[in-house]
Amino acid sequence: MHIENDKFYLTKITIKDYEEIIKIYNSNEQFLNIHQDTKSITTDWLDKEMKTMKKEGFLSYKIVEKTSNKIIGVIDFKISNQSYISLIIIHKKYQNKGLGKEVYNLIESYIKQRNSISIKIDVVKNYNKNVINFWLENGFEIIEEINLNWNGKVLNALTMEKII
Repeated sequence: MHIENDKFYLTKITIKDYEEIIKIYNSNEQFLNIHQDTKSITTDWLDKEMKTMKKEGFLSYKIVEKTSNKIIGVIDFKISNQSYISLIIIHKKYQNKGLGKEVYNLIESYIKQRNSISIKIDVVKNYNKNVINFWLENGFEIIEEINLNWNGKVLNALTMEKII
């Protein structure tokens, strides 16, 4: 499965992509600090995360910029009647350029074509207010406050949903 627009494409992550994917995570030090109490991840951590996501029914895709053929981000999502985005993470040097919104619009369109009626996402509250605002600006509503367990760390989060 290959999802694309004029600027980038999304395709499954393979083991050969791990080095670049690790760079993406590690460029987002604040994200790792809040979500994992660490400054960097390792190949072992990424491999375990990829296997967990697959076991839970998620697709883990790399976001590749077409002009440079560089991996600039990662998206984990699950398509069902009520689809779920687990993660969109963009390499720090590509942030604040509208790419997150473009990736979201592309995946929303793809999910809509698969007859999903809504998309959910869990957003950690004490991470970055811009992230919550990003989802609100993209039509999501706050459904409930939850405790999210990510690899053993419990995080205060908001479940957000958008009817598509």
